[in-house]
Amino acid sequence: MRSSRDLQQPEDKSAALLLDAAINALAKALKAMNFYPPEHPLRDESVSSALENLNDLLSGSQLVLLWSREACTLAGDPPIKNSSLTARSLAREMLTRKLQRLIILPGLSLSDLKAFLSIATTDAANIQTEGGIEAAMLNSGITTICANEVNLSLLSTIKNGSTEPQTAPTPGTEGTEADPDSAVAEGEISTGGIGIEQQKDNDKTPAHNSQDNAEATLDLQFSKLGMDILLGMLKAEDRESHFLQLAREVIDSSEEFKQQEAFEALLHVIEALIEIYFSSGRSSSQKEFIKYALEQIASGAMTGFLLDRIEEHIEGNEPLFNSICSVLGQSLAYPLIQRLCVAESLHARKTIAIALTRSGEAAISALVAMLRDERWYVVRNMVTILGEIVSPESIKALRMVSQHPEPKVRKEVVKALVKVNPQASEAPLISMLAEPDKDVLRQVIFSLGTIRSKTAIRPLLEMVNATDTFLKDLELKKMAVSALGRIGDKQATEPLLDILYVKGWFAPRRWHELKVAAATALGHIGDESALPKLKRLANSDSDLGKACGEATDNIERVLK
Repeated sequence: MRSSRDLQQPEDKSAALLLDAAINALAKALKAMNFYPPEHPLRDESVSSALENLNDLLSGSQLVLLWSREACTLAGDPPIKNSSLTARSLAREMLTRKLQRLIILPGLSLSDLKAFLSIATTDAANIQTEGGIEAAMLNSGITTICANEVNLSLLSTIKNGSTEPQTAPTPGTEGTEADPDSAVAEGEISTGGIGIEQQKDNDKTPAHNSQDNAEATLDLQFSKLGMDILLGMLKAEDRESHFLQLAREVIDSSEEFKQQEAFEALLHVIEALIEIYFSSGRSSSQKEFIKYALEQIASGAMTGFLLDRIEEHIEGNEPLFNSICSVLGQSLAYPLIQRLCVAESLHARKTIAIALTRSGEAAISALVAMLRDERWYVVRNMVTILGEIVSPESIKALRMVSQHPEPKVRKEVVKALVKVNPQASEAPLISMLAEPDKDVLRQVIFSLGTIRSKTAIRPLLEMVNATDTFLKDLELKKMAVSALGRIGDKQATEPLLDILYVKGWFAPRRWHELKVAAATALGHIGDESALPKLKRLANSDSDLGKACGEATDNIERVLK
């Protein structure tokens, strides 16, 4: 029989490393048998790798592997207390099928190992219905691997930490499970004199809770291994029906992660699915189903986790979360908006707004719905985000709130309209020249000049020439004149020249400021017909004369 002491020779690897490699390979092969279709090459590759690692342990001698709740141990060695999570999760799978001892004989064949792994992936209840794992292996014709049923009293001994595990004899020898003197009735566990009721009470101790946590960790580790295999298969699969089936398996397996609150692991699943979604060569139906899978995985408790990560805006994660928002914009829009409404810090509000912007048109329906909110600051936030999403739908939504009772909202609407589509914003902006709030009106005038709206020339001139003897609206008139200069159309030349010769007896200083603004605007328009009058006024030693001189130079520079 092979033990670790037989392996501890200078030229060989340590028994611990050999055993760890064999157990990890065996765990991967077990998962591969469970998930890969029979004809898939990675299935045989995983089993062959497990065979190679087990043969390294065998080296021509019989090998006995002991499975306990803690790990897998070579017979004759002390129990391992701190083994890998993969080994412990595989041990759990074996014990679930009442396998305590696995006896591997020299000459282990690939067919026997594959047949054993196939049995090990069978539901534990079905194995017991068919007479147990020994009977199942015998019926499969396996000759190089033997197994014996678990003796529950031995499990208790190992669990309680004895220095030497009391292993059951090999099949066919004295003291097997078939011997009435050594059998323990099913459901009873020898506890060293502790009664069943007392044992149940002990199960409620902190140690038992710790054991439950350890088991949950094992389950998660095995789930991760299975998920990695599934995602690898999904990436390599081109056949439509197989692809959809694997995607369903990913959705179902993700529920296990949610139950264990393994959200970080689920984030890696989402990242892999995003990569598949954006990969070239995928059909529209495959992309659509990946999107559906992402929506299912991101739902429920996972949504809160994603929102937290988006709000944190950790450097380096931007590409992933931008992609998530791009694909799942419609699903995440409402939760993101709700989080935005309660976010306290400016940083959080900014990062959430960026995420909604990355969602694009998919978020518009959710944003539009919030435009009816009674809180003006919420509406303003929605308008700001709509202004960052370049879409015809945004224009329609923004026009809905152009008459909002709160001036701050209307001002934000003006900014957003220009950002979304300067040409399409022209008509709604001109309609807002009748805006009663001066702050909003200033933004409208400035925006019309920015988009160089020729349609706005006449309304702007009317605003400049409106009767105002004492120029109480000087600031607005100056802004309108500047906007006409930025528009740069010669239609405004004569009206602006007329301003230069207004006497302005009742408010000379104010009129002087307006004349300086008009001269500057004429310089921007560049109409040579304005040169004679501008040159005449340029001779005066005043701010107006200086402005006319600069305007003349600008026009002549353009003409050259």
